[in-house]
Amino acid sequence: MPPERPIGIDLGTTFSAVAWVDEAGRTAMIRNAEGDLLTPSVVLFSDEETAVGKEARTATTVHPDLVAEWVKRDMGQPYYVRPIRGQNVPPEVIQSCILRKLKLDALNALGQCNRVVITVPAYFDEPRRKATADAAELAGLKLLDIVNEPTAAALAFGESLGYLSSDATAKHEMTLFVYDLGGGTFDATLLRLAPGDIRTIATDGDVQLGGHDWDLRLAEFVADRIHKAHGVDPREDAATMNRVLTAVIDAKHTLSVRRRAVVRVDVGGRVIELPVTRDQFQELTADLLERTAFTTRQLLAAAKMRWKDVSRLLLVGGSTRMPMVVNMLRQLSGLEPDHTVNPDEAVARGAALYAAYLMHKEAHGGQHAELTITNVNSHSLGIEGIHPETLRKTNVVLIPRNTPLPAKVTQRFATKAESQRSIVIQIMEGESSLPSECTAIGRTVIRNLPEGLPKNWPVEVTFEYGANGRLTVRAMVPGTGQSAVLDLERAVNKSRHETTPAAPHKTAAVSPAAAMAAAARADEFKSMVHEALEGLSSVDLEEMKSAADTIWAENVDAEASPPPPDGGDAASVLDAPADRGRKKSERAK
Repeated sequence: MPPERPIGIDLGTTFSAVAWVDEAGRTAMIRNAEGDLLTPSVVLFSDEETAVGKEARTATTVHPDLVAEWVKRDMGQPYYVRPIRGQNVPPEVIQSCILRKLKLDALNALGQCNRVVITVPAYFDEPRRKATADAAELAGLKLLDIVNEPTAAALAFGESLGYLSSDATAKHEMTLFVYDLGGGTFDATLLRLAPGDIRTIATDGDVQLGGHDWDLRLAEFVADRIHKAHGVDPREDAATMNRVLTAVIDAKHTLSVRRRAVVRVDVGGRVIELPVTRDQFQELTADLLERTAFTTRQLLAAAKMRWKDVSRLLLVGGSTRMPMVVNMLRQLSGLEPDHTVNPDEAVARGAALYAAYLMHKEAHGGQHAELTITNVNSHSLGIEGIHPETLRKTNVVLIPRNTPLPAKVTQRFATKAESQRSIVIQIMEGESSLPSECTAIGRTVIRNLPEGLPKNWPVEVTFEYGANGRLTVRAMVPGTGQSAVLDLERAVNKSRHETTPAAPHKTAAVSPAAAMAAAARADEFKSMVHEALEGLSSVDLEEMKSAADTIWAENVDAEASPPPPDGGDAASVLDAPADRGRKKSERAK
């Protein structure tokens, strides 16, 4: 049996790429069946088959209603932004089609591979990361882990400089600023790079900002000019507007090397030519560029660093080829932006390195002598509590964003009422103090508290966040023997609930009605996928249906702690001065 060959996948908004680590220990890109290194992240759902890549991208100008693109921006949402063939489709299904294509290309090149690391923007939240994991499972891939794109880029950069071994010839530590402007997302990340050691300091970003927004801005400009000059509005016809978009993307690429380009587009059988200059393009998109500059400044401030503390400014993502980006960063930082690693390949190469790293750790009992990788959490994690003075719900942060992982934090809360019989621990992700502005990522319940329990009885909550993305939440009510544990595992999109009663006779049974409600919620995902697949195509979809059933079963397990019969109460935050020092935070050993 041939050895397992893990691969790294850069699952991009506009293009995707695959890489692996060869027998000599060097990364290599894998070409797709068409002979290209980059595969357009576009899916065509025709009557005959599901096509991914160039063919699908070409179809956008003829059959836009059959094509799905820029799906990455919808990850974490129930459905893709618009119906395909009259069917609402979960974005995981569309992404799984892209991943299946990339998997087949890798199989053709390597002969054997199914273990994979997939990259995501550093600023992706947990629902988006879990949706990515589900897409991998639907595609028949065994996910080793999900890694942040800037971390992957830093790994590729470290490889090029010989930093990935503890006995590397490179001697000095450096601080990297990774400016990652892809097709659909933007990340800014600070990392420290030393021989055999990569540590993330802080990260920030915008998951709704990327090169695609530059394309749309130029397309609107051109469509408006056509409308005014010729009386025809391309925006009224999706196929025509897609031709405009294709033409402006070509013009954008031209403007990266020349100061003037001509947009040529067929509108109603007539070819219209419109000149556009680099200065015009920059003026049209100045606010988009400033958004990246703002995030860049914000990140440095959050890390309490200045540009003089940064050794190298690494550019990642094809959109960083725009001269306006390079010029802005030169003026902002005083540094010369670094293109040492191909911005289109850096993330895939780094993902492959991380996959090889994880496989080596797995084979050697969790040890990897030559390389240490430390990440941070990109969003704060906490629980929903009740403010003791306002009695309003509030998000209580236990692990602030940019905390090095692994991390462990314990904080004391209190019951809010006399004889409170149950406590709901709602896990939140986000920076706002308002739970409604954060993302609920999990919940567990402590039930059957003893009768007569006084108000303000202590409740200790511990968050333990592993380097592998696994969050374990433990809640304990001292003196009652009651506790609950919730494990959230990103890599397989399942959570495991475990409730520990004080004695066997106090075990809380799940009522048939609650169990049915839990199954119904989890069954929704299965139904969405099956309905979407039935409505799209019958080609190579049975395995995806089987994977959907597996995810459905896991989600039923994840719903094993339905709300208690009395609805439960959120724990209220202790405000007594004696308890303010009870929050303990430490790096997990």
